[in-house]
Amino acid sequence: PEFATSVDLASFMEELRIVVEPALLEAEIAVHWEIPCTLPTVWADRHSLMQVFLNLVRNSSRALRQVSHPSLTFRVTEAPGSVCIAVIDNGEGVAHPELLFRPFQPHTGTSGLGLCISRSLMRSFHGELDYQPSPDGNGGATFLVKLSASPN
Repeated sequence: PEFATSVDLASFMEELRIVVEPALLEAEIAVHWEIPCTLPTVWADRHSLMQVFLNLVRNSSRALRQVSHPSLTFRVTEAPGSVCIAVIDNGEGVAHPELLFRPFQPHTGTSGLGLCISRSLMRSFHGELDYQPSPDGNGGATFLVKLSASPN
């Protein structure tokens, strides 16, 4: 990947918090940050990674408009050689998960390109973007942003 570099995940998550939290709180969406005290550096393009998260937050914000106690959680977990950042909302859930990463989906109410582009951006630096269905089937959406740890 020509644009990927070693990104300090702790500083990135702080930057993400500064960028998205004010608008979420203004929309009366509770925001939870479940982040370990220490985080590794990851292999990514910082600007592209921010675009991926902004798209996920925008999608979740739209999904949470009709929810009585909307919340959005960012949960960071580490595994050997990788990091996963889950973006979890308590909205209605995804009606057609099989169509999520396909472009120009008519039911999105927007261009329907966001998730398709976001997944392509992630893959450009050997990351991945996946959807995880709710284990209890009670709605909500969880998107997993998977990154490779990089040497410091």
